Amino acid sequence: MTVDKSKKKINFEKILTTELVNHLEIVFQPIYSLSKKKNVAYEILSRFCKEELKTLSTLEIIEILEKIEQIHILDFLILEKSKKYLNKKDLKICINLSPKTIVREDFLEKFNFSKNELKNLEIEITERGELNYTELMYKFLKLKELGIKVVMDDFPIGGSNLENLLKTYINTVKIDRGLIKYLSSDKGKIIYKSIVRFLKELGSEITAEGVETIEELEFIRSIDVDLVQGYYIGKPIGEEEFIKL
Repeated sequence: MTVDKSKKKINFEKILTTELVNHLEIVFQPIYSLSKKKNVAYEILSRFCKEELKTLSTLEIIEILEKIEQIHILDFLILEKSKKYLNKKDLKICINLSPKTIVREDFLEKFNFSKNELKNLEIEITERGELNYTELMYKFLKLKELGIKVVMDDFPIGGSNLENLLKTYINTVKIDRGLIKYLSSDKGKIIYKSIVRFLKELGSEITAEGVETIEELEFIRSIDVDLVQGYYIGKPIGEEEFIKL
């Protein structure tokens, strides 16, 4: 039984590394500007299309890749896939990258894009585990010099906190979708509004994630949030449908 499990693990890790490109699909979820009243960006999300990986969630696969120190393979694949969508005027493409990928020595070498492509690229990070902030800050500064905006995702639940926000060159923040469900209570609304006010005072651009109802959208609109993302705005769509747009 142990041998079988070991073989299964080896095969699984092989899929996640040498064969990952054959298992990966990307989808696009819109990000809506409340002031411009239109979609101004699309976030690229990973989907795994082969049977071997369908038993696991995307988050579980990402966690496995980080554990076996192979998350950069997925990140660099998505970065490469994003390139052909970065030449559209006034349309931003957001991709999620692991801090482990960003601190790699070869990270900046992957951005052999044109100036126009770089200005349409946004990078989101979610903090997980021990981070080398000195190296991260250096990379963020270099990305800023290239014209790329860095977004802190899942604030304040995904490991993000005030100290980490102040340490880095980040001025755009996504509020974790987990907080939206508490808007049904007065206390939840007070907490959400306080987070938005706090981030605004820091000069942050704010995206509300996980908006799924008109009531949530109207509340978010009333408290000066900049951008909205969630199923009420639009569900993720495949590449073919995105190209038609």
